[in-house]
Amino acid sequence: MNAKRQLLALGLAVSFIGLPILALAENPNTGERSETPGVKEMMKKDKIKLFGGKAVLRLTNALNRADGFRQRVAFHISQFSNPKFDPALANQKLEEARTSIAQGRLAVTAIQTAMDAALGVTGTENSFGATRVKIREAMTAVRTAHLKIVEVIRLIKAGADQS
Repeated sequence: MNAKRQLLALGLAVSFIGLPILALAENPNTGERSETPGVKEMMKKDKIKLFGGKAVLRLTNALNRADGFRQRVAFHISQFSNPKFDPALANQKLEEARTSIAQGRLAVTAIQTAMDAALGVTGTENSFGATRVKIREAMTAVRTAHLKIVEVIRLIKAGADQS
């Protein structure tokens, strides 16, 4: 009786374990390999979409902060009364910062356009370069705007020290 149970268990083990392995050995290409390039392409596009979305969000927030910073400095200049301080030069720098912020906003919209074009094309390796260029342009605009605002603050501090 015990031998019958062992033989039955051995037969079931072979059928449940051995037969699927034999089936895979007979037909190793079950179609998964042919789908792999499409899956990889989808994964790359998802990564591009995620990267571009984060870049657009971060750059938009940075531009909003720079614009708020510019507005606070402009308000401070209007309240700053010092005869030795030249507000025309400071306002010129703030205007340059405003222009740079506007260029940054245009670059952010261009990032979205370039990203949509890159996602619409197969072979994402070559098409994502335009998106990277637009991201760099927007980052440069944010940096330029910040530098101009910092120059205005230095002018204000220099005017305050002279009084």
